[in-house]
Amino acid sequence: MREFAMLSSKVKTWYVNMLGPFVRTSVRFGIHPNALTIIGFGITLVSACLFGLGAFRWAGLVMFIGGSCDVLDGHLARETGTRSTFGALLDSTLDRYAEIAVFIGIIAFYLFNAADSALNAYWVLASVMAISGSLMVSYVRARAEGLGQECTVGLMQRPERIVCLGLGALLGETYLPVALVLIAVVSNYTAITRLFHIRRTSKG
Repeated sequence: MREFAMLSSKVKTWYVNMLGPFVRTSVRFGIHPNALTIIGFGITLVSACLFGLGAFRWAGLVMFIGGSCDVLDGHLARETGTRSTFGALLDSTLDRYAEIAVFIGIIAFYLFNAADSALNAYWVLASVMAISGSLMVSYVRARAEGLGQECTVGLMQRPERIVCLGLGALLGETYLPVALVLIAVVSNYTAITRLFHIRRTSKG
């Protein structure tokens, strides 16, 4: 099955190349990849708090910075030859916690800080569906790889989710629900796509 993603490989390669100077700077200062992973997680927690306060544009900007750290740590590990099993596990674990924190922040906004609206309940539901789909995308891949199957297909992978939610936040409160619904629908579709991909490619 051909691998599809909302962000093309060329876009991802361009972004990684753009971050090259930051990787070299990190190497020069002796920053460990695990430290960068934790820093990125902390930055994303700040983004989650900003979402909860309704400062969406700042939240989106800070989330992009945190996401960039998530890209940098892996490349830094390869550049310095410090890749490790624990580092990979730490990165994956904090990625999941970071996503959960961001959606908790969004849910908190619609529950406590948003202007009264009959639609707020729908946006909370969309947020719950979005985080459920996001976690299932990651789970299906991890479970498949644990069974010896490669599973990287699907439209709404982590980079796409960051870009989608970040752009929705930067565009403001009117557009954030659009991003939530898009992630809710496409991430769950991606999880199901991965499930059927494994069914087609596995031997049993």
